[in-house]
Amino acid sequence: MKLRSACLVALLFTTPAFAVDPTGIAECDALLKRYEECSGELPPAKVHAAQKELLEGAMSLRANADDPKLRPALERFCVDTLAAMKAQSDIKACMSK
Repeated sequence: MKLRSACLVALLFTTPAFAVDPTGIAECDALLKRYEECSGELPPAKVHAAQKELLEGAMSLRANADDPKLRPALERFCVDTLAAMKAQSDIKACMSK
């Protein structure tokens, strides 16, 4: 039982990919998908924080995606964030693919 629990914990902390539900905003879905794919390339100490940020960001985007007043700003935010991550993040090579 201890070995099984240890294996599950190890799997949890070493598996960088997990599915993020779509936000309904194409630009934001592209950003989240790329970030999800690339977060595993971060140093191990940063992966958990990156995945937490990814999930929190996705929840916030989904919560606001249906507001027609916010949607254009969210689209711009996601485009600008992806461009910034391609230019100057720890995972810029992966984000640029």
